[in-house]
Amino acid sequence: MIDKILLAVDGSQHAQRAINLAAELAGELHADLSIVHVLMHGRPPEELMHMAEIEHLVQEAHAVVSPGIAYVTGSHPEVLGAAATDPRSAKIVAALGEQVVSRAKTYCAEQGARNIKTSVRSGDYADEILEAAKEFNVDMIVIGSRGLGVLKRTVLGSVSQKVLHHADCSVLTVR
Repeated sequence: MIDKILLAVDGSQHAQRAINLAAELAGELHADLSIVHVLMHGRPPEELMHMAEIEHLVQEAHAVVSPGIAYVTGSHPEVLGAAATDPRSAKIVAALGEQVVSRAKTYCAEQGARNIKTSVRSGDYADEILEAAKEFNVDMIVIGSRGLGVLKRTVLGSVSQKVLHHADCSVLTVR
């Protein structure tokens, strides 16, 4: 029986499909849902920068990180593309991660998911997802088959592949 589901999100199209399916499963099975996002190492991929600008996530994150300072439209590549050691960039990437999780939580709740927990972590993507699965004692992990990584042409992304091979529970990869 599936009582607890972990949903891994990263802002990619595959993750959005995983959100849709996890929300449906959690609602239908009356399962608890935990949503995890692992912060990006270094420079975020173009897909996330584009999504963040279109959905006004950068502007919202800027308001959290720099209250009272006006956001300049189009400045996201400068801020998000900064070195990983730049504290301003790190704060905005963290705020973006919180927003990705928050939006996933809102959608899942609207679809009938209950007892939703969220977690934003830093570290190796797959290791953090596996750690969250143990921490939340889940019966299933739902993850997109490919994320925002550079190698978009691989059949199964390296993160989802590692999670699939090392998880102690069922793993559902979504295309």
